Amino acid sequence: MRAKRMVDLRKLPGPATMAKALDAMVSHQPASRTYRVMTAVAYYAGLRPSEVIMLRPSALELPEAGWGRIDVTEADISFDEPGEPKTGARSVPIPPVLVEILAEFIDENEFGADDLLFRTRTGRRPTASNWARCWQRALRSIEHPRLRVYDCRHAAATTWLRAGVPLGEVARRLGHSVEVLVSTYVGAIDGDEELANARIEAILA
Repeated sequence: MRAKRMVDLRKLPGPATMAKALDAMVSHQPASRTYRVMTAVAYYAGLRPSEVIMLRPSALELPEAGWGRIDVTEADISFDEPGEPKTGARSVPIPPVLVEILAEFIDENEFGADDLLFRTRTGRRPTASNWARCWQRALRSIEHPRLRVYDCRHAAATTWLRAGVPLGEVARRLGHSVEVLVSTYVGAIDGDEELANARIEAILA
């Protein structure tokens, strides 16, 4: 049986670094703004890249204030071929910062409810290679080590775990089982002994 590869948590950006990297993605290239929004969805909502690429306006709940929601019902299972997400459909709450990013993006572009959100000016699908290049360029500009686009999802998981979000809720938002979550992100949990002790002591008192 092949050993599960652990996520190297030391290389994952925290919220402040992630926000800086997202802003650094925007360049003179028009597509860079699209890649910034795609990456923001991967981080703030914890979506897989294959789920990000198939998002439609009809899947978004974007209130004027407060938290929104993304209904993750589609994923790219082959080139531009929609199918179910890897672990089934789920509904993911999204923080106000992502609500604002998505609402602004939609306001700047014209979409029908069932249009795909992320397309180039010629109507084609943004390629994984161009998305990765834009991301790597942003990381270099802020002097951060290389990361895959998929690592933004890992960064989301560790951010939530370190914020104290219950394991079951983190797993649900990611579309994982709790067992997979713990085995993948155990390093994010290992450092929380003092926090756990303080919470236990408080409730025992």
